[in-house]
Amino acid sequence: MGAPMTEHLDAARGRAAEFIHAIVWAEHTKLWDLLSDDGRATALSVAVRNGLDRVVAGRIRDDLANPVERERFLQQLVVGLRRDLRSVELTALTIGEGSWGDDSAVTVELQTPSQLPGIDAWPAGQLVLSRDPDRGWLIDRLDPRLAGP
Repeated sequence: MGAPMTEHLDAARGRAAEFIHAIVWAEHTKLWDLLSDDGRATALSVAVRNGLDRVVAGRIRDDLANPVERERFLQQLVVGLRRDLRSVELTALTIGEGSWGDDSAVTVELQTPSQLPGIDAWPAGQLVLSRDPDRGWLIDRLDPRLAGP
């Protein structure tokens, strides 16, 4: 793999680390900033399925929501992402290897330490990122896994 490809993977892994850090520390505005348009659409779709009013979701999507609506939604986004990663200790998550997908997306592995002797880490999930020309690497989705054997 050439140096530019490695640099792109490193940048995507760095962005993945920022995303996990934002989940751990409940930096909900930062989480929203790190989501791609697809990631935001998915988050809003899940929120609507869980009771968020469609009109409010539209205002959030279009960046027209009042501060209270936006704040409430973003707080629930953090709660939902933490729930998705409930099988691991969030503060112990590490960023594993990154790999290229078929459509220029990068998949970054999330790992959690094992408590079993002789086993380094378990896969805790993966983040799929895409590159925005203006905003850099952004999170399209989180695919959590139950950590363990």
